[in-house]
Amino acid sequence: MLGVMSSPVPSVRSSWDRIDAWLRVYAPASYEILAPPADPDRIEAAQTEMGLRFPLDLVDSLLCHDGLLEWGNLFPGEMPQPVVLIVDHWRMCEEIAGDDDDLRGSSGPSGEPWWHARWIPWAHGDGDAQVIDMREGPEQGRLGTACHDGTGHFGEGWPSLAAYLAEVADVLDHGGMVDGCVPYLTGDGELWWSFEGDTDLNGAPLIPAPAPGREKALAARAGWSLAELLGPPVGPPDDGATAIEAVAADWGVVLPADYVAVAAAYGDAMISDYLYFCGARNLRVYGEEWSHRLAGSPAVPCPVLPSPGGALLWGHTIEGDRLLLVPQVDGTWTVSAFRRGWGDWHDTGLGFGEWFRAALAGALATDWLPQWETGPHPVERVHPRTV
Repeated sequence: MLGVMSSPVPSVRSSWDRIDAWLRVYAPASYEILAPPADPDRIEAAQTEMGLRFPLDLVDSLLCHDGLLEWGNLFPGEMPQPVVLIVDHWRMCEEIAGDDDDLRGSSGPSGEPWWHARWIPWAHGDGDAQVIDMREGPEQGRLGTACHDGTGHFGEGWPSLAAYLAEVADVLDHGGMVDGCVPYLTGDGELWWSFEGDTDLNGAPLIPAPAPGREKALAARAGWSLAELLGPPVGPPDDGATAIEAVAADWGVVLPADYVAVAAAYGDAMISDYLYFCGARNLRVYGEEWSHRLAGSPAVPCPVLPSPGGALLWGHTIEGDRLLLVPQVDGTWTVSAFRRGWGDWHDTGLGFGEWFRAALAGALATDWLPQWETGPHPVERVHPRTV
């Protein structure tokens, strides 16, 4: 699944209330194209024509907004449609599929047909639809895709419309990604979902959408001490700092003071059985080993210390993501990562202290690290070794 929602899933109405509130403040032009609630009699008539009952999630959604008044990129997938266009698209697909066994029968890698009469195309555009699967069985109500030029698929969908809307609301509030897209704002006050790292739309700038919940959480947790997040130090801070500074001197660099202090106190340890944090005892051999391994990698655009001008490799996750501090031209160092699962390089633009504290506090919006609860996190010291 693209998004894993905690249980219980928030109600459709509460998720729409959050989406509406966000749009009113940050994207008023997009809020204006949300349609008013659907007529309950029209919803009932649609179910009669289609010969199936809508899931309560869809009924509740339509009673919040009967789709959009005009096209808008308000969702990362297809656009929600009014009842009349849900029925029109369903009827069109039924007429095309007809008695054609090739279109009605399961085929392709997904094992799904091109179309099934018990799919509800609640959102669609350009011939493709996000459908709600109302076939009998334990997965009834899940979301998937019915493409105009291929078979349906549900492998990367959501278990319900409520789960999908809750994830969209969460990302608007706290940042992150849905279905491979992140939210932006256009200069016209519109919400626009696009790929991470996009900077313009037809030559006009795209502005990363504000995440008020994340910003509030960061502000509330800004004063938290590392002891509150990690418990007492696991190493002798003074001796560790001296050892780290000695390695840095041998490599011809001065490392940021916040990293040195934290690595001395909590380094050479596993945090929450997920993040290895390299410290004084293992820094030299860790850097030398991975400087050699990553040399020339197309996914790592800079050398790694002790190579001259290199970034500092300071940790990794159990998923194989490598965490680095990259020197900038202004003398600062910022956190970047080689994300193994994505096969790419990710710049955060944040200094070590800001990034590390926010990640541990669960206030850092990211789709490649756990959304940890607040600490203290378990910290287990690891013996010196090549990791």
